[in-house]
Amino acid sequence: MARDWKMLVDIGQQIVFPSEIAVTTLRSDLVLWSPSIKSVNIIELTVPWESSTEEANERKKLRYTELAADAQQRGWNAKVYPVEVGCTGFMAFSTIRLLKDHGIQGQALQQTIKSVSEATERSSQWMWIKRKDPCWAQRTSGAAQKEKKCQHNH
Repeated sequence: MARDWKMLVDIGQQIVFPSEIAVTTLRSDLVLWSPSIKSVNIIELTVPWESSTEEANERKKLRYTELAADAQQRGWNAKVYPVEVGCTGFMAFSTIRLLKDHGIQGQALQQTIKSVSEATERSSQWMWIKRKDPCWAQRTSGAAQKEKKCQHNH
């Protein structure tokens, strides 16, 4: 069991994929890797409508397949995990598989599923409430100049 696992997550900033593994402009949501055992997990989260989870999984899997192949050519054991949590909290099998593959099981698995589902549902509710807020809409569309105006108004 490796003890040198590293993790990059795109919370608050875009990550740069570790160049020791492969060089790419792709930006997955999360990267877990161990240099000592040359293992990397490329994790991409999507929050689609429940009816679109399989389509989202295939799209993300295809997006990162070449990156995983490049890592494998450089001697890494690379695994792509496209995971989906439906916007109303439905936990797709891909997400449960990721958790189980990383040793989460039993009561811990059930609690994680519940927590993730509840957090997703709360986030979806918040986005629905904020959908008509002009300042929030500007931030999500990248209009920096109008964002400054919104910040001064709050």
